[in-house]
Parts: sequence; C-alpha cells; structure tokens
Amino acid sequence: MRYVVVGSSAAGLFAVEEIRRRDSEGKITVLTADREPYYSRCLTTYYLAGDIPLERLYLRPDHFATRLGLEIAYGAKVVAVKPEEQVVVTEDGRAWRYDKLLLATGASANPLAVPGADLPEVFTLRHMVDARRINALIPSCREAVVVGGGLVSLKSAYALLKRGLKVTMVIFSSQVLSQMLDEVSAGLVARHLTQHGLQIQLGADVAAINGKEHVEGVTLADGREFPAQLVIVGKGVRPNVDYLAGSPIAVGRGIKVDDRLSTSVSGIFAAGDVAETWDRVLERSTVNATWPNATHQGRIAGANMTGAGERYPGSMGLNSVDFFGLPVMAAGLVRPPGAGGEGEWQVKEQWRPSPHPYPVYRRLVFKNDILKGYVLVGDTSRAGILTTLIREGKPYRARVMEA
Repeated sequence: MRYVVVGSSAAGLFAVEEIRRRDSEGKITVLTADREPYYSRCLTTYYLAGDIPLERLYLRPDHFATRLGLEIAYGAKVVAVKPEEQVVVTEDGRAWRYDKLLLATGASANPLAVPGADLPEVFTLRHMVDARRINALIPSCREAVVVGGGLVSLKSAYALLKRGLKVTMVIFSSQVLSQMLDEVSAGLVARHLTQHGLQIQLGADVAAINGKEHVEGVTLADGREFPAQLVIVGKGVRPNVDYLAGSPIAVGRGIKVDDRLSTSVSGIFAAGDVAETWDRVLERSTVNATWPNATHQGRIAGANMTGAGERYPGSMGLNSVDFFGLPVMAAGLVRPPGAGGEGEWQVKEQWRPSPHPYPVYRRLVFKNDILKGYVLVGDTSRAGILTTLIREGKPYRARVMEA
C-alpha cells in the first residue's frame, strides 16, 4: 500500500503515526512545503518571547522519520491532484503515486494589501522560518506594530513586549479576540495587556507601511502614524486549496469531508486547517483551525486510510492562552444569536473572588439547558469538565452551574 500525506503539521504528523501503528509494511511518503521537520506552530510566539528555547518547538526527535520508515520530501509544494491517475504533482513537476492520499495542507495567512507591505521587516507568523527571522530582527528594534486582533496577533504582541519592545496593536474591530471572546472577557484581556505596556488602537485600519527600503512606521487610515522597525500581520488565515482548482474534489470553506474524513473522491482524505468538518456546537460544516481539532482529525484520517472505518464526532472551537499570568480559555459558541429572556439561548455570567491582581470571570452559554460554549478568564481549572459537558451534549445546566 502506498500512502501519501501532503502536509507535515499537526494533522499530517498524527496521521503518519496512526498509519504506521496499523500498517507496518506500507510505504508512507510525506510531501511538505516546509523545509524543517515536525514543529509546533502554536509555540512559535513563546519562542519569540524567550519563554522556551528553539529546540522545544520540534515535536519529534531527529530519528523519527527513520524509525517510522517515512520518505519525506521537504520544500515539495503540491500544485495539483489527479485522482484519475492517482498521482500528486509537486512544483518541480514530479508526480507521486498513491493508493491512499491525505490532504493536510493547512492554511496560509491573509496578506495585508497596503503600500509597503512587501518591505523585508513585515511578517506573518505562520512558519518556523518566520519565527527565526523575527527573532533575529528583534534585538535591532525599538518599536513594533502588530496588525490584527486575533489570537496569533495577541500572542505576537505579548512576545514582543516580553522582549522589551514598545508595541502598538492596530485592530479593525471594536475588541480584541473578536472571534474567540465576548465583549466583557475581551475587555479584561485588553486591560491586562495595557497594564503591561501594550498600546491598543481599536476600530483602526492600516493605510500604509512607511519606509523606502526598510520599515520605519505605520500610517493609519485616519492619518495617525506610529514608529516601527518591525510589523507583524495577523489578519486571519485561509485554507490552502488553490491546488485543487479543476479537480473533482469538493471544496467549500475548506475541503469538504464526511464523518470518516473522506473527501468527495474515494481514497482521498483531508484533515486539519484545510478540512471543512461538522461542528458539533454550531451544527453545521465549517473550518475549525485549531491544534486539538487537527491532531484528532489526523489520527482518524490516518486510521481510515488503512481501512479502519472510524467516525469523527465533529469539531468545535477551542482556544487557550496565557498573557503575563492571566489564563484565558474559550470553547464552543460564546456569542449566541438572540440570547437573553426566556428564549432557547441563555447566557450566564459569573464573577468570583480572586487572590490575584486580575478578576475571575466565567461566561456560560446554554441552548435548551445544554452547554454550548464558555469563556474562562483568570481561572481555567474547570475547563476540562466544561469541555466534556459540551461534547456530551446533554441538558446538564444545573450540574454546569455548580462546576
């Protein structure tokens, strides 16, 4: 059996491990656009902050590929999939034959389309090479601008603050972490970060990045200017599906898959940030680009490539972070439609005493007494219990309120 896995991040890693666990003889080929072995994208900002050494980013030892008998082609960008021939074509023109194929091509950062965005000190933080280049540049910088208010942007700002830079965040929306938190919890996070020196510009947009050969600053749409020698852009991501143009593989928000993570073409599977899966909370198909979802999907896809027939129960939004000692975690749906009153959606907010210089806040979202989402700020010790209750999907409201 010839297995080809396209991608070497979370989904691809867990897939090859599961394939080899179930099939000790099959040939496994990994095609990856990356030029370094398996590493954690989630930890790159902690490396930039100086919290962990570079070595901690690598997820498996040097002998991992040899031990599993993997053929890994680094710098191998896939440009086409031809199911009728059962081949994958890479940018160098080479055709790779497969019997079972996993597409775990992940996502790419959305670019910033303004003058100056092509200057050498403007980065997105998606790959190890980005982290290495930013880390090398930090000692020569005094100020930095981070564009976007999502999780990667805030983690980047945190890292730069810890390295002693003066950091300004430019956020188009009216709050930080608008895709993750409600307004109350977002306000708590923003206040905590500003107390540690972060400048946050809400409702603002970048008009241009200033400088002829190097970054000198950023101009906003309202004319204000902020000095900077480094700019990090975090404006969301988009699934990498361009190479599927013209193929029979169905694509929506991402690559469409069923509950076995099989695509619309037999023998081809998809997992991770590129896969459009069933969201058990939203009760619709979407792309949930988080590390836990990717690892779970990779394992299920790998098993099913060997013929196991395992079912994927569905994804859900789940994010966790810590900013200068303030733990924050959110899962499921935190902004329900039509919440309040006596409708099917109910939101319960709780404030609890805290021995720390920050408050403890909890937001619970119910639909017909079934927990559908939560936000925890200041104390995340109950996150495991609450996440389990969301997954069980049973009317445990009284039990949840006591948790």
